[in-house]
Amino acid sequence: MTSTISKVQTILTDAGYAMGKIGQTTTFEDDVVLGFVFMYPDAAALMERWYDDHTQVLKNAQFALRRSDAKAWNVYFLALADQPANYAEKVTLSAIEENLVGTRKIARAGMIVGDDLREALLPLLPIHNTSQVQAVDMPAEIRLRTTELSTELVEVFLSDAPVDTVLQMLEGKL
Repeated sequence: MTSTISKVQTILTDAGYAMGKIGQTTTFEDDVVLGFVFMYPDAAALMERWYDDHTQVLKNAQFALRRSDAKAWNVYFLALADQPANYAEKVTLSAIEENLVGTRKIARAGMIVGDDLREALLPLLPIHNTSQVQAVDMPAEIRLRTTELSTELVEVFLSDAPVDTVLQMLEGKL
């Protein structure tokens, strides 16, 4: 579990969150969001203890939350388990995430490998677009799209011919 919590801290720190502790509870905060991270050995333990942990952390932090003004609307409770969940447990974890009482919740199990942990934390991470723009052969693209003009006119347009020459050809073709 400490390995997973270290990964969570790294991901959130890289995203600009300040990490902290309240007792044994790992916390994170930025200008608009704050939250609590709870680790469980497996989905069964998570489902059994999350509600009590959630209630207790909100009780312990109630005065700090009241002073946080707008952040009080952006409080997250992360309930994470190292071991993977079976189908029934995944359904229950989804139900936990849909419970918006007190905090927003992220409840996931089995995120030790791959990008599963980063994907679980996506609601807390800045948007990154990885779109790639391919180089375009503009003369070829223009030739392809100008089907109603003569090939000769298109070639003059694409050449280094003076604008007057292109305009004269256009006037003669229209």
